[in-house]
Amino acid sequence: MAAPGAGFNVGFKDIIISGGPTLALLAFLSVYSVALIWERWKTFRRSAGDLQRLGEKLKGMLQQGNLTDAVALCKTHKGLASGVVMASLTGSPNRDDRKRAAERAVERATADLEKGLTALGTIASVAPFIGLFGTVIGVMRAFRDLATAAGAGPGVVAIGISEALVCTAAGIFVAIPALAAYNYFNQRSAKFAEEMSWISEEIIEKLSEKAVR
Repeated sequence: MAAPGAGFNVGFKDIIISGGPTLALLAFLSVYSVALIWERWKTFRRSAGDLQRLGEKLKGMLQQGNLTDAVALCKTHKGLASGVVMASLTGSPNRDDRKRAAERAVERATADLEKGLTALGTIASVAPFIGLFGTVIGVMRAFRDLATAAGAGPGVVAIGISEALVCTAAGIFVAIPALAAYNYFNQRSAKFAEEMSWISEEIIEKLSEKAVR
């Protein structure tokens, strides 16, 4: 006599297929999340990198009165910092007007860096719930199969539940890197805004001191 659940050999492919539309949706979210993380990482590396060295160069040029060289340096800089620095170096001769222009430039640059982060945060929040929804549907299906399979042992339920739990695991798998990237990029964005505010204030202060002299 066969043991309960004998003959139920479920492979990895069968488990993936059993996930159905829920697992397909999580797979799509995973691919989209990875692509977004890669795109944001390249953007941060290109736009927000090497700010400290740029600030030191600008400070040295301003101390020597090389305003033309400072503007030329900003034009050659490919990152978002150049727009903030240009707003601090050029424009209205009024100190307060120039400061407000620099603040607006910082806000625009920070907004550019934060593009797509809302989507990452949403994926990190909803992916576990999508996985849990798939698991609930799978467990309901497993008990339905048990009720309709006359004489079937607990192996039917065990296999169905093990397949359903794949959705929960997939939801967590998708959420963890999305949440980590969301927190990391938010922290980098806040640091960029802080450093650019400091650099613009330094520039405006140096220009004000020069104008007084």
